[in-house]
Amino acid sequence: MKSGSISVVAPIRVRERLAEASDGPRDVLHASSTALYVDLDGWCLGLVSSSATRVPCALWSTLDDLTPLAGRPVVVCDGTLLVGDLDVRVGRLVDPRVTRVGRHGDPRSEPVIPMTSGVDLPADGRLTGPDLDRLVGRGPGLTPLGDDVVAGWLVTRAALGRPDDAVVDGARHRLGATTLLSATLLDCAIRGEALPPLAHWLAAPSEATARALLAVGATSGAGLMAGASLALTSLEEKSRRAA
Repeated sequence: MKSGSISVVAPIRVRERLAEASDGPRDVLHASSTALYVDLDGWCLGLVSSSATRVPCALWSTLDDLTPLAGRPVVVCDGTLLVGDLDVRVGRLVDPRVTRVGRHGDPRSEPVIPMTSGVDLPADGRLTGPDLDRLVGRGPGLTPLGDDVVAGWLVTRAALGRPDDAVVDGARHRLGATTLLSATLLDCAIRGEALPPLAHWLAAPSEATARALLAVGATSGAGLMAGASLALTSLEEKSRRAA
């Protein structure tokens, strides 16, 4: 990959984080052909390829392959990310917050979501402190399955304007129990920021949007869907009790 500059799409808060970041080198947390993640003052900043899932804490590029960036020093200078001699410039901003939740069927009647059958989830959809202890940081990978479940729950409740302060505070207090990338994505979820496949499925549930969400990562899409379904169940149960 030659030196020069590339223009990327950035979620609004990613651009704000970069603008506020101190100048200097950054530790690389993960590098692959599709994603590069660095520590941005205790917040995980990503640069992702054109084929990668557009997570809300990353700069979204049109590069096909990030393999040539592996091993290059990563530096922040005047709010701009430099990867070796490649200047990563923000050309367009997007807002990754979920703004619409369409009509979903009774989530209690949905079939078991693939890859989550062994996860202990509350039947009424309500998350408690003990549930968070069982979920946050549990599972393999950069984003453990338990974190994805919690993230899906938080995003859905935020999108519906029905956040649960106890769960939000509980998630915040447990961010140190998981990876920096996953903690950052939980921070995004608290604010209703989500990756596009989750936003699309929440807005317009269908076989196609469900399939696209379940295709995210090894278990991430399944965990997000399970968490979102739990959140919907929790509100259905609350409505029934109030009736």
